Amino acid sequence: MAIREVAVEQDKAFRVETHGIDIIPDQQRHGSPRDLFWVWIAGNLTFGEFVIGDLFIQMGLSLWEALAIDLFCALAYVVLGWMSLAGPKTGTATLTISRAIFGIKGNRLPALFSWMDTVGWEAVNTVLTVFALVELFGVMGLPHHGVGVSIAALAISLLLTYIVPILGHQTVVVMQRILAYGLALLSIGLFFVVLPHVPWNYAASRHPWAANNTLTFIFGLSVGIMSTVLSWTNYGSDYSRYLPKHASGKAVVGYTWLGSGIAAIVMLGLGSIVGTLVNSHAYAANPVTAIMQILPGWYEVPFLLVVIAGLVTGNYLNSYSSAMSFLAMGAKIHRFTSALLDSGIAVAITLYALFLAPAFLSFFQNFLDLAVLVIGPWTGMFLAHYFAAKGEYDAPSLVMETSQSQYWFQGGMNWPAIFIFLLSGIMAFWFVDSTLWVSPISKNLLGGMDLSAFVGPILGFVLYWQWYHGRRAKQRVSIESWQEVKEEGEA
Repeated sequence: MAIREVAVEQDKAFRVETHGIDIIPDQQRHGSPRDLFWVWIAGNLTFGEFVIGDLFIQMGLSLWEALAIDLFCALAYVVLGWMSLAGPKTGTATLTISRAIFGIKGNRLPALFSWMDTVGWEAVNTVLTVFALVELFGVMGLPHHGVGVSIAALAISLLLTYIVPILGHQTVVVMQRILAYGLALLSIGLFFVVLPHVPWNYAASRHPWAANNTLTFIFGLSVGIMSTVLSWTNYGSDYSRYLPKHASGKAVVGYTWLGSGIAAIVMLGLGSIVGTLVNSHAYAANPVTAIMQILPGWYEVPFLLVVIAGLVTGNYLNSYSSAMSFLAMGAKIHRFTSALLDSGIAVAITLYALFLAPAFLSFFQNFLDLAVLVIGPWTGMFLAHYFAAKGEYDAPSLVMETSQSQYWFQGGMNWPAIFIFLLSGIMAFWFVDSTLWVSPISKNLLGGMDLSAFVGPILGFVLYWQWYHGRRAKQRVSIESWQEVKEEGEA
């Protein structure tokens, strides 16, 4: 008993976590799948999901069509639950687990893309937190103009954002639980504030984003998937890896799905509802200011607290998982050092966007939106491997960076998997309709739809599934042939 108490102490709230991507020993496993509910409900009660919900209205859809997409996205969060299943089975982080797919060295490519995605959104959320804090200063009658004010807001934002993920896993879990209550109450309060003014018969626009309303609805489904569940799939097992190895898989999926799904339907739904009330041009310029114009004065501060707290809880997960991806790239440093280095890079991007190139933020967000081109195929391949292998991994081999690893393949590279990953990403690229790139296929053949969120994951899953089973079949034939030769020799 004493041994277990000392072991669990290594992942205690408000103490520096000692583990990185190394395998969590069985005697140090702790917690319940129920903990994942709080991690993911707080992580998704964010202003980002609110903006996505409004986007469906801006695309030209009716309120009920937008709410249908909101529900679809909430249901799709079951994928995040599936992505969390491998954590308890292996005891390591998501991007380390994917070494079983790409090889010990080959996995550095998807780990790099994952790190770029997570540290990028980390910086974007920090900038948005600064904007929201400056707005809060103004509402409270404090100075809210000038570089000095922005620097003060940035300092507060950094303190709110980075202390928790730098301390580690259990601190993140505890803080998500605490903040989830406040976020839920304030979000529900916002719903009752706007409810009396909702135009439930809000009709679709005569000028939708795609060629017609049906194509725009499908476009909305794709945008919803890439902006919600696919933006989290490379995080899943980071928060389930401390659970006991034999934790219920149904509970892991269920609590992850429930937490993220409830948060999604609340925030996406609120975004769609508010989208029918605000001025679309004002919203495009500054969504926070546009929303405050329709709120009663007494709810302005609670609303800004929702925005700020949601950005901070989302960034807890961004920052922590970004450090995990950085380690999975092969960095030979401690998790604490990785977290500090990662935070420093995110702060550098934040400073650049705030003070040197304000227009950079818009470009950077559009660039990060294209991350679905790599995260999507990787997600499909990760799930294909998990289900094809029936959830079985050789955990020690995942962190064994020598030819003795079961996942060494050819010189540490699984070239067929890397080819599938790149091919699926390239194919998804040809179904994109975004600010930075509009595919001729999307424009000329699909009526302006963006289907990249479906093409990448589905193609990655199918191709890897076929390759995996083909490889297993060849291995069985080789084993059977060797046994026959051995039997003939003995005879």
